[in-house]
Amino acid sequence: MTENQLETLEAKGLVKLATLRPELEYLFRHALVQDAAYGSLLKQERRELHGQVGEALEALYPERMAELAPTLAMHFAQSGDTEKAIDYYAAGGRHALEQNAIQEAYGAFDSAAALIAGAPGAAEMESRGPAETARRRRRRIEIQIGRAQAGYSFLSANESLPALEALVTEADDLGDLQLIAKVHQLIALGRLQAGASPSDPTVARSLQRITEVGEALGDPSIRAMPLAFVGLSQVFSGPVRAGVEALEEAVPLMQQQRDSIGAAFARGGLAMGYATLGEFEKADAAVENAKEIAKDGDLIAQLDALIAESMVRAAEGRLEQAMPLAQECVDRAEETGASACIMVSSWILGDALHQLGRYAEARDVLKRGADVALAVDRQVWRPTLQSWLRTSAAAIGEVAEGDAEEALATARAIGNHLGEAGVLLKRGEIAARQGNTDAAIPDLAAAAAILEEEGARPSLARVLHGWGETLRAAGRTDEAAPLLRRSLGLFEELGLEREAAVVRTSLSLGGVRLAFD
Repeated sequence: MTENQLETLEAKGLVKLATLRPELEYLFRHALVQDAAYGSLLKQERRELHGQVGEALEALYPERMAELAPTLAMHFAQSGDTEKAIDYYAAGGRHALEQNAIQEAYGAFDSAAALIAGAPGAAEMESRGPAETARRRRRRIEIQIGRAQAGYSFLSANESLPALEALVTEADDLGDLQLIAKVHQLIALGRLQAGASPSDPTVARSLQRITEVGEALGDPSIRAMPLAFVGLSQVFSGPVRAGVEALEEAVPLMQQQRDSIGAAFARGGLAMGYATLGEFEKADAAVENAKEIAKDGDLIAQLDALIAESMVRAAEGRLEQAMPLAQECVDRAEETGASACIMVSSWILGDALHQLGRYAEARDVLKRGADVALAVDRQVWRPTLQSWLRTSAAAIGEVAEGDAEEALATARAIGNHLGEAGVLLKRGEIAARQGNTDAAIPDLAAAAAILEEEGARPSLARVLHGWGETLRAAGRTDEAAPLLRRSLGLFEELGLEREAAVVRTSLSLGGVRLAFD
């Protein structure tokens, strides 16, 4: 279009000058004008123009191909050059992942996968020769892996796993061991997060295949992955000590994998495992390690380090430090759609708010986390979030949503012992708040028994304290005293002096009940 024609369009109010440098640029004054102009073109004209624009961008900005990949993909898709469009969508997805833009990355990989689904069939592919067939197969696998990596934190298992399972045979046929390992890593981690146990046949198959690949490549970081995945499952569900020992062995071997979902998660998981056991010096050191490595890692690595630090601070009773960290994680995860991070950080933040008596705020935070857990079907976290939500709702006189029996059954069905203890604890707390001591005591006792078996000393100390206070409030001071003394001993042993002081006060008061105006 000539300069005079552009000036005419500008005079008629159809376009406006956007910038003179580095290049002359005009914009349509209204989207409807743009749509009308575009709609006036014949289909063939549109295709040709899109192709010309794509080729011009390639020629003019070769150094900006990654940045311009989504735009180039769109133009070549509209021009009918499907092959170039697929390649540029894939490049755009990789670039978005590097920029921590997981929603944009997922959209790009998803667009590439959709174009591949409409591409020529197997017979036509084979006619292009083995080299081209292998190239396209590799591209298809890489795109589905990228799609799964980008969608890991917000897709449910039912949405992500079927596509990954479909890649197993293809990856084996291609023979690329690195791709095979990536496929099985995502399958194993996805199934474990959905509540499957390491002994589940599909999980066990993928863990075994990762081990085989690691041995074939002589790569200790890949060989360590199955151990790390099992350790993570145990740290969050039990047995905690076994999980910590597995992660202690696996994490040093995975240090080089700075951008791996599994590696980042393992580092944070080790810190949280130490905190669950009350080994706070080790937990603090593990947090610092996770934070240092996360600085150069991707978004998930950064969020995992943030979650680990907030959970460790909460376990240490440092709620004033845990809350802003958890809030930051909730906010960042919400902005990027990292739903797995939303669930964990919502639980940490909601629990801290509840402990501080800010029950309405706790309810709102926990409700968000519980909704996400239901949407993405994370059975490991769903019972815990539902139980904490019911307790906060009950504290402000609301009828709690959900069913404690259902949450308890879910936790038990997947062997989540820590989750089971949490459900029992919260059901007991609700009963105690309602004045039903006889119903509360068996649940609190059962929760304490599980936590003692797991070696979860900070949580055990807090349950014993709550159990003792429940008995004391009911006038059963002789039964309360041994529980409070044991709670005090644990708090002192763990160095949790602020909470120890509260218990000492209760013991000094004996059967005296304080009332406040």
